[in-house]
Amino acid sequence: MNYGMMIAADQFSTLELQEIARNAERSGVDNLWVPELFGRDPFVTCASLLSATENLRVGTAITNIYARDARAIKSAAYSLAEAHGNRFELGIGLSNKTGNDQRGLPWVAPSKKLAEFIHYYNASPLMFDQNCDVSIYLAAHGPTLMNIAAEKLDGAYVYLKPVEYSQWAKAQLGAKKLHLMQITVLESDPEIARGIARKAISIYMPLTNYHRAWREAGFADEDFSSGGSDHFIDSLIAWGDLEKVRQRYQLQMDSGVDQIIISPANLNLLQTESWQTIESLIAVNS
Repeated sequence: MNYGMMIAADQFSTLELQEIARNAERSGVDNLWVPELFGRDPFVTCASLLSATENLRVGTAITNIYARDARAIKSAAYSLAEAHGNRFELGIGLSNKTGNDQRGLPWVAPSKKLAEFIHYYNASPLMFDQNCDVSIYLAAHGPTLMNIAAEKLDGAYVYLKPVEYSQWAKAQLGAKKLHLMQITVLESDPEIARGIARKAISIYMPLTNYHRAWREAGFADEDFSSGGSDHFIDSLIAWGDLEKVRQRYQLQMDSGVDQIIISPANLNLLQTESWQTIESLIAVNS
């Protein structure tokens, strides 16, 4: 079993991000994943993290395929892989209409946009020698995208989903990799832990694409209103002491997850103690 970590890159300076990457490598983390929001460029950030480490794998999770054309994404991905010993992996996603509106980008039906992207990505030649290969993973919220990930890509990410969804997703993916982005709260007090979790996921609560996915997963609308019911939070978030969180990770592994991507909601990644906690958390199952 291996572990990744999601890094909120906009919260740190470049030097801090590089130190975080070195600590992740020393602690036994296999991958660092960089999201694309409205701040740092994910590919430039990945280059900084790769240059600061020797063995750590680094990738985008995710980069928005509406924001760049397929050739530009392929050029960036293969440039990073060639320059850094094939340690770069490409995570792509389709964002959402709200996010695209804020960027001034047109909204195209996700399955149509993804089909166009895959076609032009595969068809785009690169005018430099690259003795490398880049794995591509897709953020998939439902059956249509999951089937595309299974048929045409190297795997998928799932996010804010219950264990039952992991079981279903792995059945669709087969030998392809399933990455679970797992918000983690290391806090034993239920009220405090759920409060931290609600704050961590608040940005996603108004998004209709998540609403559809949660309904498909069996949640009622009242589960994800007013910050999320206790049942909703407990189904999606790993919280508790080290042992309880390890048990949750193990349950996801037993359900077919190939990599747990830890998104620590209440650890300060600039503190040595936090990395000692992470090392202890993943040591048993690594």
